[in-house]
Amino acid sequence: MSELPEMSTSIGVEVTRIDDRVEAARVTPRRQVDATRILYGKAASGAPSLIGSVFTLCAASQRIASEAAVAAAQARPTPDALRWRWRRMLYAERIAEHLRASLLDWPGEKSDPRRLAHLPALRKALAAARAAGEKDDNSLHAALKEAASEIGAPLDAGRNPTGWFAELWRDALQFARVAPCSSDADFLAIGDADTVHRALRERNANFLARPQLPGRVAETGPFARHFAYLRRNVGLLAARLQARFLDIAYALDALARSTPLAGESDLVVARSIRPGEGFAMVDSPRGFLFHRVEIDASGAVTAYDILAPTEWNFHPAGPFVRALAATRLDVAEPRRFVATLAALFDPCASCDIRLREALHA
Repeated sequence: MSELPEMSTSIGVEVTRIDDRVEAARVTPRRQVDATRILYGKAASGAPSLIGSVFTLCAASQRIASEAAVAAAQARPTPDALRWRWRRMLYAERIAEHLRASLLDWPGEKSDPRRLAHLPALRKALAAARAAGEKDDNSLHAALKEAASEIGAPLDAGRNPTGWFAELWRDALQFARVAPCSSDADFLAIGDADTVHRALRERNANFLARPQLPGRVAETGPFARHFAYLRRNVGLLAARLQARFLDIAYALDALARSTPLAGESDLVVARSIRPGEGFAMVDSPRGFLFHRVEIDASGAVTAYDILAPTEWNFHPAGPFVRALAATRLDVAEPRRFVATLAALFDPCASCDIRLREALHA
């Protein structure tokens, strides 16, 4: 595989401002997890468990993507019962991860009593999501709904956020003037799976760090899933927060049903072009997650690549940079604005934000 220069585990975000205008916005991708180094020579059957233990965020999505990719490489069919279990785990993780990101990653004082008051509800949601693979009853839905309600998520159409989510909603609304919500967007879709699969087969490290489709640098995640239903008049940040609310409500609705929702898309797509090669695309909380594996005749892993949603959304020419470049920075706390916008793209890594004031020519 081609190599990239050494990178940080954080995403670099550098903004150059002239007066109240963004003169330049630059994103430096984070360092990638070298899954081949971790798994090379190990039995493919153990890959899902190991992968699931490496990632603290979206661990269920990572494990499911690995299970699906390995099964495709070994030409093993996926029973309906397993697919339903995956569905349950993915929707549960979607709710828990949105609550976790909203409570722990939102900019501001981490010791704020308003934030701390909701930690017990978050712990309840995380515990329920971790047990989702073993539960197939109403207790999973009940625990997650209770946690989301306690934190203040609006679970019904027409309801306003309360509690912690009301604080976030006010935060986001204050930036409506400087960051309007555009109707112009390009999103990853299941139909892009073949193109991504083809690119991953080339085993190019640059694609893993800076993925793009021919002529496109697309976005993935809650904003993409619910874009058609968002309010444009509240500004970009509030619209993105609304997408998170809708994603939580949709996932809870899905968990309450014994059959798929009308129009529900496949959460897991897997395929193989030859024996020993497998590819999986999973609709994780943050967006489409891709795994690809190569296995030798003895059942050992010889190559393994992971492409996460963060790499699409924080591509150096991607949706976050484009959104940032289109904003005005005539706000009292420009660093907080940039941090809030980044949080609403929900990266699975920290952002190292640097602001520079450029001199007039």
